[in-house]
Amino acid sequence: MTLITPGLEEARTDELLLDVHNSLRDLRREFRAFKERVEAGEDVKNAEVKSKATDLNSVLVNCQKLETTLAEVRQKRSRIAQGGYALDLDAARVEVRCALGRLRTCAGPRDVSE
Repeated sequence: MTLITPGLEEARTDELLLDVHNSLRDLRREFRAFKERVEAGEDVKNAEVKSKATDLNSVLVNCQKLETTLAEVRQKRSRIAQGGYALDLDAARVEVRCALGRLRTCAGPRDVSE
């Protein structure tokens, strides 16, 4: 059995995101060279243009998915205490306020305080 912790998942996602960013950087270089060829008057085939556009779109989509995943992992990690448990303090606060409200109804407002 493998234990997957938020830190490990975040590191994997960071690594994947870095790879995608590197691919995007390389693809930008290819596009610059491609653009220079076009501007120099070189004859470029439509299939090559479509291929480059498809490659760029694919890398951008992967990058966006990984960035979203990384943000979700970081958000989950920030909610988890060191021992792997988290307390939902907002929910606890609501429960306490509801209980105090019920007490006020039964006992009167002077006898119960927040």
